[in-house]
Amino acid sequence: MNRHRSLFSIILTLLVATAFFLTETQTAHAQSLRYLSRTVEAGKQIEFQWLNYDERTCTDRGYPKLVVEEAPSLGKFRTVRRKFTPQNGPCKGKRFSVLLVYYVAGRRKGQDSTTFVIQGRTNIRIALSITVT
Repeated sequence: MNRHRSLFSIILTLLVATAFFLTETQTAHAQSLRYLSRTVEAGKQIEFQWLNYDERTCTDRGYPKLVVEEAPSLGKFRTVRRKFTPQNGPCKGKRFSVLLVYYVAGRRKGQDSTTFVIQGRTNIRIALSITVT
C-alpha cells in the first residue's frame, strides 16, 4: 500500500512540476522583447504610440501602463493618455485607448539607453538605444 502511495506521490509531483514549467514558459513568451534605436536632437522629444485593444473583437482594453525598468541618463519619459479612432480596417470608427510615450532629451549630447515595459493586453518589453545630437 505504501509503495502505491509513493508511486502516486511521485507521479503527482511530476505532473504539478510539468504544469508549472509550461505555465512559466508561456509567460516568458507572452512578453516580447523589441530593440529600438532612435536619434533625437538635444532638448527635443520623440513619441511612441501604444494601443491596447483586441483586434479580432475590436474591444478596447484600457490604457496601457509604462513601467520603466532602467531609467535613461540623458533624458526622461513623459506619458499622455488619448483616444484613437481608426479611419479604416475592421475596427473603423471605434474609439480605443492609446498611451503616448515621449522620450524627452536633455541638453547633453551622447548615447543613451533605457529599458521599459508597456503593460497591456500583452506585455511588450523595449530596449531603447537613443542618440542625442
